[in-house]
Parts: sequence; structure tokens; C-alpha cells
Amino acid sequence: MKCIIIDDEKMARDILQQLIAKFPGLALINSFENATEAISFLKLNKIDLIFLDVEMPQMTGIEFITYFAEKLPKVILTTSHKDFAIEAFKYNVSGYLVKPINFENFSLAVKKVLNKTSTESTIKFNDNIVFVKDGKTIVKILLKEIKLIECIGDYVTLYCNGKKYIVHSTMKEMENRFKDPDYIRVHRSYIIRFDAIEDIEDDTIAFGEKLVPIGKTYKSEVYKRLNIM
Repeated sequence: MKCIIIDDEKMARDILQQLIAKFPGLALINSFENATEAISFLKLNKIDLIFLDVEMPQMTGIEFITYFAEKLPKVILTTSHKDFAIEAFKYNVSGYLVKPINFENFSLAVKKVLNKTSTESTIKFNDNIVFVKDGKTIVKILLKEIKLIECIGDYVTLYCNGKKYIVHSTMKEMENRFKDPDYIRVHRSYIIRFDAIEDIEDDTIAFGEKLVPIGKTYKSEVYKRLNIM
């Protein structure tokens, strides 16, 4: 996997560089001391993984994630604060490392990303049927069985009657395929099948145990389509 480092501390960048060099399967392409420089680089270069510091001047790691939204590669956050872990995973990052970073923790975080990547699926459409490659198996899914589509970067999770499939795709491709009248986009990261909406409270859709936010951009259209009595 091609990776980059974004961290304003030189010592932290040097430690990560040494750890990456020891780990098979990783290739360090570049290193940046601020997120602004990295943004320019990422617009012209494809990267698979970013080691991203949370606390930086000019632009924090979270602001960086928010800026890229759907187009962000996999991210492993690095920080000096242990209590940030729960907050970090709200942003769908692939990993979290507390400084000072040792090789054991680094290795565990990277292996998790590599293992997930190796088992991710691909997706093919055929009228009202979807064929998903799940590992070595090709699974046939009826389109109507796909209740929720969640997109993070170049990867999409399909929620299908209690099962989940991770596929390599984009939100733009999903929006072109899953559209009116059966589906509606409710957030920059979510498309939901209309009949899968159980209830809505505080601009949040209940989907089983999962809570799906309604984005400000999509709020008007969502409520317009609801048959409210």
C-alpha cells in the first residue's frame, strides 16, 4: 500500500518513517508537516493509506478528514491523547495509534487495514440483481434487499437484510444506480431504501441499531418525499 505521513512534529514523522520501512506491504511515498501541503499532493496522486496526526496548526486532522469527505483514502490517526479513541472512530478511520508509537501497536493497526483490504469485495450490476465478490465467492443479491448504502472514500458498505458487504466503488456510482423512487440520498455518506426508514427523530433515521444522520444539504428533499399525515 502506498502511504504518506502528515504530522507537524519531525520526531513523530521520523519514527513513523522507520516503522513503515520495517513493515512489508507498505511504501512511504511522501511526508508532510502540515495538512495543507498534503491536500495539494493528494489532488494529483493516488494514495492508499494516510498516517494522520490529530492536533496540528492551520488544519487539524479531523478538519482534514472533513475536507476530503468521500474521497479520502484509508486513515490511521495518531495522537498523544488516549481519550480521543472513541471520538476518532466517529469519522470512520481505519485505525488509531497513541504516541509514542511502538512497533507492536503499529503492526496491529496496519495488519487490520491490510486484512480488510484483501477481503474487500467488488460489485457488478445486472438489472435488478447485484453480484458481489465476497472473498472467493460471488454472491447474488436482489436489488430490493439492499436497504442502506454507506460510502467512505472509495469504498461502500451495502447493508442487506442483516448482512454487510464492502465493495470498491464511489458514492457517485452508487447514487447513479440507487435512485428514485426506491432510494433516497440523505447524507453525503448515506443512501437509504425508502421502505427501510423506521422512524426519524432529530434529523436522524433509525435503521436497526444504526443511526443515520440526515445532512443539511439533503434535509429539504427528504422531508418533502415523506408522506407525513
